[in-house]
Amino acid sequence: MKRKGLFSLGNRIIFYIFNFFIFLTLYFAIASPNLTLGDTPAGNRTTWISVVFLLFLLTISLAIFVNEKLRNVFRYIFIKRALFSSIVIFVLVILLQIIFVELTHPSIGFDAGAIHSALTDTKSRELQAYYSLSTNNINLMLQQHYLAKFFSNSSWLLFDNINLFLVDLSAVFNTLIVAVLDRRKISNVLYIQSIWLALFPMILVPYSDTWVLPFVSLYLLSYCIVFHSKFNGILRVFLAIIGGSVLSASYFIKPSAIIPFIAIFLVEILYLFKKDDRRKKKYAFIILISSLFFIVSTGITYRYLQNANNSETYMKIDRSRTIPAIHFISMGMAGDGGYNKEDNLAMAARPSKKEKVEYSKRKINQRLARMGIFGYIKFLFHKQNKNSSDGSFAWLI
Repeated sequence: MKRKGLFSLGNRIIFYIFNFFIFLTLYFAIASPNLTLGDTPAGNRTTWISVVFLLFLLTISLAIFVNEKLRNVFRYIFIKRALFSSIVIFVLVILLQIIFVELTHPSIGFDAGAIHSALTDTKSRELQAYYSLSTNNINLMLQQHYLAKFFSNSSWLLFDNINLFLVDLSAVFNTLIVAVLDRRKISNVLYIQSIWLALFPMILVPYSDTWVLPFVSLYLLSYCIVFHSKFNGILRVFLAIIGGSVLSASYFIKPSAIIPFIAIFLVEILYLFKKDDRRKKKYAFIILISSLFFIVSTGITYRYLQNANNSETYMKIDRSRTIPAIHFISMGMAGDGGYNKEDNLAMAARPSKKEKVEYSKRKINQRLARMGIFGYIKFLFHKQNKNSSDGSFAWLI
């Protein structure tokens, strides 16, 4: 098979896989018990706010469908004046977020609560044990500690506002990514970002899930500028350095944040099989130099942050008790594929890393043997449902 044929085949496979998972996510979201009117199978009752919201959407949709004048008004506002309207909506959503945070900002438990407690208490045996096991959260805890010192404030309101800023900053970076690739789609992405931000309760939880978002968006932006723009070489090299540093930083906040980079790397390998054009050859040298700076900055930043984490003295911990990565693979194969109390307690009860790894390996083998190949595939569909259907907190469910 020729190079061009390999590229076309690989591109089609990626396209079909992507659309398959998007379809699954849409289906699971529509089938979510959260959209059930009345009592849900889980024993929860849909709130009147959800009912009114759904009825409002249905009424507006029907009115637009049957009334041509209303349809023309919506077309003028949201299509002909799309850029202006999308910017106004985006700003209004941010104002709504600010009001929402100011009126709520509750204290949060779980891992987010452990990080917040460490801002004012480093002597607690319980917290020391937590960070000895969950060393992956040390970097985020130190970041929040430095911010608490800088602002002389450790309130939930402060960190919810910082969290809100980071989430919205990510949306701005996402918009710039689209601007680099195709300026005609800016209004589209602003509409999408506005819907997401308006329905995103996690702005109240200053934890790695939200803290990492602008880091991921920024290294995606740097990639787009380096590989898919016509900016001058100096700017592209500079963005490559920024992108590499931010990639390493995102890993220390949330390791799974590097998954988009892995996807980019694999797709770029596929694009090597595409027939070259003159424009690519013209920029090949700049891309090569930018890639080298990206790799070097990634390595330097990783080494620096790793040394900073290993030498921190703010929280006294026992690093020999750190939970190994294989634990999360094992835990992700139990129940609904999320948090599992039994596995978590087993990690705390086993003092050495070797014992933790052996326990996790044994559980992986047991769970695979119990489910079998087709049972495991069925479980993965169930897990995808749980991962993608619920836009609320849904902790412990």
